[in-house]
Amino acid sequence: MPPKFLLVINFTAETTPEQFDNLVKEDAPVFAEIEGLIHKNFIFNHEEKTYGGVYMFENKAALQAYMAGDIFKSVVENPEWSDHLVRHYEVHSEASEIQDTLKQSSAKKI
Repeated sequence: MPPKFLLVINFTAETTPEQFDNLVKEDAPVFAEIEGLIHKNFIFNHEEKTYGGVYMFENKAALQAYMAGDIFKSVVENPEWSDHLVRHYEVHSEASEIQDTLKQSSAKKI
């Protein structure tokens, strides 16, 4: 199995839970159209005013293409958001497969 790649973006924003809910519901279809993006989790901590996303990409090229594109720039250059933290990681495929296999076999025992 080829390795997958993760992108984690966090930022601070002054927004209400309702505003955040509306924004992510509006934006979700946009992310469904990004080539090579397997899934994006929209993450939040309303108490700390911290928001962001955890993205899983099919490969490094898809991750790099996203980071070179307009949607990524619109996140990191948004003047209403601050304290951006952007990190990317490679997923250890073999360890993930071991975990998935063990979980599946445990589920069958129940």
